[in-house]
Amino acid sequence: MKTILITGAAGGLGICLVREYLSRGYRVFGADIGKRPDTDKLLAEADGNYLFFETDVADTSSVQKLAERVSAQTESLDILINAAGIIRPESEDILEKFDIDGSRKLFDVNALGPLRVVKACISLLRHGKEKLLINISSEAGSMTTHADYINRYDYCMSKAALNIQSIILQRYVKQEGIRVLLFNPGWMHTQMGGPNAPINPADSARGIADLSASLCGKIEDIPATGMFWNYDGTERPW
Repeated sequence: MKTILITGAAGGLGICLVREYLSRGYRVFGADIGKRPDTDKLLAEADGNYLFFETDVADTSSVQKLAERVSAQTESLDILINAAGIIRPESEDILEKFDIDGSRKLFDVNALGPLRVVKACISLLRHGKEKLLINISSEAGSMTTHADYINRYDYCMSKAALNIQSIILQRYVKQEGIRVLLFNPGWMHTQMGGPNAPINPADSARGIADLSASLCGKIEDIPATGMFWNYDGTERPW
C-alpha cells in the first residue's frame, strides 16, 4: 500500500488532503498540533489506514518523535506533504503597528517547520516509490504575482522563504529521484481563509493530488529547481 505523511492534517486543507488520499488507497499518516472534530470521525472511518500524531512542527523534538512513530509503522513514504501553516491576526497590521518580534512563531511554523519535517523524514522518502515532496505555499510567496499586500509582512516573507527552501531542496535531492513541488492552494473557505473565500478546500486538495500524480516520472524529467503550481494545474510564477 502506498503511504503519505501530511502535516497540518487537522486544518481545512489538511483534512481534505487526508480524505483525498484515503480515497485513492493510500495509508495516511497525519500530524498536527491537535485534533479537531473531523479528525476522530476520519480515524474511525479509515479502517486502520489513517494514523494521527499530535506534532508541533515548530519544535524539533516533537518532529523527531513524529519521524520515529511513522518509522515504526512503515519503512518508506511515497509522498510527504507539508501543509501546516498559520497566520496571526496581527499580520494584518500596517508597518507602523506591526509587531515584528511576534512574528517568530509564524516563521518557525511556516518556513522552518517544513524543513524540520523533511530533515527528520527524508530517509523514509528516499525509500518510497513515488518520491514526492510537496510544500503548500501561497500566492503570497510569489515575487511577481502576490496579491499586492501592504501588510502581512510575516506571512508573505515566510512563504517566500519556503519557496527558496524548496528550490534548494530540489537541487539536493534531484539525483535521488525525489521531486519537489510547491502549490498555491488558492483562497479557500477555511478557518484561515475566512467565510468569503471562493474555493472549496476539497477542490484544492483534489487538484493538488491530480497534478502531483501526473508529475511522477523519470529522474531526467525533474527540473534543477522545484516547480510552483496553482492547485488547478496552472504554473505560478516565482
